[in-house]
Amino acid sequence: MQLAVIFGTMHLVKKAGLESPEYAPFIRAMYGTATAVILALTFYIKSLVQKGNDTTALEYDDAAPGSQQGRVVTTVAKYDLGEVAKLQKSTLFTTAIVLFMHFKFGYIQPLILQSLLPLLNLYKNQLFQIHLLGKPATDSLKRPWVAENPFAALTGAVGADSAATAAAATAATASDGDASSSGSETETRKDK
Repeated sequence: MQLAVIFGTMHLVKKAGLESPEYAPFIRAMYGTATAVILALTFYIKSLVQKGNDTTALEYDDAAPGSQQGRVVTTVAKYDLGEVAKLQKSTLFTTAIVLFMHFKFGYIQPLILQSLLPLLNLYKNQLFQIHLLGKPATDSLKRPWVAENPFAALTGAVGADSAATAAAATAATASDGDASSSGSETETRKDK
């Protein structure tokens, strides 16, 4: 789905001539609005997590690259707050990169793509699904959440329904050994 959005948007931008400087203020406003909506929703989710204060114990193995913690013991609320913080940092980092590319090099396409893709990603995010849509935390929404492999669609690995943005693809390329460990963690979780 994301690939269709990416290629469809790129085609539309070229066909409609949206790279023209006369459209830049409108596209900046669209990007700013989308980013503001995403950040507002993450703060709202944070307030819902804090309000609910789910103290259910959560134990899992920390398999993050470079992590020296073995077993993590926390609560659902603390875990969710940590995930909200990650989502907010990711949004701000992506915003900084996109704005740099736009103002330094004059690129319009990243503004348009990042006005659409993060909204789609937020809708598919576990926090959004649980706290805003009210879905139960079972199956793929069961904590701890396994990060999806951005190259899974190409390799047929776990997480094949997600495509990544350019920043995630670059990060995954830099640590090419992480893809195999992500798949084995998911299999272990499913066996339990």
